[in-house]
Amino acid sequence: MPIITISRQYGSKGDKIAEKLAKDLNYRYFDKFLMAEIAISSGLSEAEVIDFNEDSYKVKGFFEQLFKKREPIAKITVKEKDDKTGSTSITTKTFDEEGCLSFVQAVIRKLKDWGNVVIVGRGAQVLLRDIPQVLHVRIIAPLEVRVKNIIEERNLQREEALRVILEKDKSAEEYLRRFYNVNWDNPELYHLILNTGFLSLEQGVEIIKNALKIIV
Repeated sequence: MPIITISRQYGSKGDKIAEKLAKDLNYRYFDKFLMAEIAISSGLSEAEVIDFNEDSYKVKGFFEQLFKKREPIAKITVKEKDDKTGSTSITTKTFDEEGCLSFVQAVIRKLKDWGNVVIVGRGAQVLLRDIPQVLHVRIIAPLEVRVKNIIEERNLQREEALRVILEKDKSAEEYLRRFYNVNWDNPELYHLILNTGFLSLEQGVEIIKNALKIIV
């Protein structure tokens, strides 16, 4: 069952392309709700779900990286059953970023059995690399095009839009480098790279649909 992974520069309209693609193909869109469904059905979790991705990742400072400081970043409430007594208790567990990452990775790997899903970010182009019936897409755009898009979408001044874009791109780049040891701009990670500075949203979606027919 086909899977499409989409890596995108912030402001390139990659999210919008992914959403329209999922709707047109009648695929599931990988979000926190789908994560919860997969996690629960797989016995990975019975309650709240962590979504640790590029968008929520914060680039670590020099000293944090140097000393590998591990801070709690999420809490999950889990029902635990005592095999001896049969009683059930509620436990709150705290996860650092490595724990959160492992959870997200486990859910994404489970998607190989589900298929028909569009995954945006979260290192899926690396986790599902060389897996049959998975199409990896990278969506980019010139910086000024992305600035214009963010100004329109978020009603920001140009300076603020530019700051947000550079910050988001830096976090995404560092996320892939730190946890997967890859350069997210490496074209070898993708089957297809689209530049939305020259393509409309609809054109981008149609190109991916056609590529899907060839790849899978």
